[in-house]
Amino acid sequence: MKEEIFAIPLWDAFREDKECPLCVIEMDIEKKYIDRLLDGSTVMDVEFNKKLKDYIFCENHFRKLFEYPDKLGLALIVARLFSYEIKDMEKEKNRAKPDHSLVNIFSRKNSNEKSSNKDKECYLCKHIDKTMSEYIETLVKLWEKNKEFRALYESSKGYCLGHFHRVIKQANRLYDKRVKEEFLNLNYKIQLENMERLNDELNWFIKKFDYRFVDEPWKNSRDSLFRSIIKLTGYFIDDIK
Repeated sequence: MKEEIFAIPLWDAFREDKECPLCVIEMDIEKKYIDRLLDGSTVMDVEFNKKLKDYIFCENHFRKLFEYPDKLGLALIVARLFSYEIKDMEKEKNRAKPDHSLVNIFSRKNSNEKSSNKDKECYLCKHIDKTMSEYIETLVKLWEKNKEFRALYESSKGYCLGHFHRVIKQANRLYDKRVKEEFLNLNYKIQLENMERLNDELNWFIKKFDYRFVDEPWKNSRDSLFRSIIKLTGYFIDDIK
């Protein structure tokens, strides 16, 4: 049942024929997490607010949260984060009393002494990453078991580099050595062919700025810069072509 839940969006994403189907899925997951995070029930949930103590939000996700029309939900979250950070800072400052100075405490920290404070992860990054791991695990299993999906997979455009390497890493969990070799070879073939395709389109895009080619057709190069950046880094704006 779990595999079926993850399989349906994979089929849909690959049928969209984008430069990275996993980016399509990740953008959808991110939007759903943000919507859920800022709805009234989550913001007021006691368990969520307890968990928030161990998290922060990265710059990228704070920007996206701030762009959300409902500022009250975000204000409540930020106020909660502030209260936790103030308490942590007060605890750290109080460690210097009465016998230790802050200078000595931080000198010990800088000499590899373990800090009592945890390094905090971005709440959204962690949950999105966990969900994406399940999608990638399902993707490899789907390719292994479903001939129709294999055919769709072979006609795809590969992935952004980040998702490509995650898929390759997941492939190492395939038990059958022959199947693993086939999957790895196929992925490198698809990825290289499509990176070469994009590179050709991008070079034609560059040529179009030369007066000698001004009257030549654009072919498929008009948005090649946009798609090439996606291939290198994944989505970088909230729309994928």
